[in-house]
Amino acid sequence: MSKKKRSKKKSRGDNSFLTVVSGIALGIVLVFSIISVDIISKMGIISLSGNNTEEPSDFVEVTEPGDEVQVIETLEELRGLNDLSSVLKNWADNTSENSLMRSKDVINFLLIGLDASNRNSDAIIIASLNKTTKKIHLSSVYRDSYTYINTSSGGKYAKMNACYANGGADKLVETIESDFKIRIDYYVSVNFDSFSSIVDSFGGIRLDVKEYEAAAVRAEIDDDCPSGENVLLNGKQALGFVRIRHCDADADVSRTRRQRQFLNALIDEAKNISINQISPLLNTVVKYIKTDCSVANIISLGTQALSNKWYDYEIVSSAIPKEEHRMDYRGYSWVWIVDYPAAARDLQLEIYGNSNIHLNEDRVSVIDIMRSTNNTGTARP
Repeated sequence: MSKKKRSKKKSRGDNSFLTVVSGIALGIVLVFSIISVDIISKMGIISLSGNNTEEPSDFVEVTEPGDEVQVIETLEELRGLNDLSSVLKNWADNTSENSLMRSKDVINFLLIGLDASNRNSDAIIIASLNKTTKKIHLSSVYRDSYTYINTSSGGKYAKMNACYANGGADKLVETIESDFKIRIDYYVSVNFDSFSSIVDSFGGIRLDVKEYEAAAVRAEIDDDCPSGENVLLNGKQALGFVRIRHCDADADVSRTRRQRQFLNALIDEAKNISINQISPLLNTVVKYIKTDCSVANIISLGTQALSNKWYDYEIVSSAIPKEEHRMDYRGYSWVWIVDYPAAARDLQLEIYGNSNIHLNEDRVSVIDIMRSTNNTGTARP
């Protein structure tokens, strides 16, 4: 069966009206496809009949789960991150196009939120749309997960959020695919510090904000922030909400929860977009969005979204790796040590309902070994 490879050419969305709309379509979350195509349809630019409902031109049309991934771990003792390096590299190297889980009924977007330097990815979320189960999975990847990065100057071991600085979005996509053995179809990156303007273009966003979270936001932004159920946050307040972490004992775990909470609220808000909001949204979003999804594929995806009512799909939120498959560790810096084979299997099962990773019942994981050799890790300050 022939396979179509992902195009690496980026589409900035600044050459035509449809390209600008595509920036909105994938700028924040997949559901923007629904909104943009709905608007374009109402304006008479495209119709919802004929070939508009075809699959995107570079979509992978396969149904098999891919080649089985062999889990090979031979170390009996791990004294620290140096010993762990070979395990991480072996798992990453044990990846091919055929070993990546993919399906014609699943579309995986990697949503990337960049810090002010545009170097580190402070938010990493895999948005997976499953046409069979009619669910959209929002899976946060912990940015402090310790991983192997295959850079142009050789292998590097660092936190997941350092991938972007070592090769941009393509390198982060490559690392996510290698670690979790799933195919990422498209990526979307947005400057995290500038999305406050995008939120303001919507007229704000409504969220449930606990008082302790509001207090942390006030300290973060040096401004007011309301608390309560379904309170309206402006762009500055919303940015503070998705960035705070030191107000929680579990730090980044709760921060990723708030990021998914924001995306859920944005999906609801996007469904109610009005024609009058088009111009400010176009003028604002296009400056901050980068994606490797072509304009033609944006239109195709958006038309399918509208025709097949993707906006009615159930939204399921989670974070990877799960608690039992990660361990906090302080060496030269604080990181999550991850049992990637188990974490990858969890993610595959959640997205596809199937996995090509077999784990022996008596398997001893890197987490088991690290803990048995008195590397119990330390709580994050």
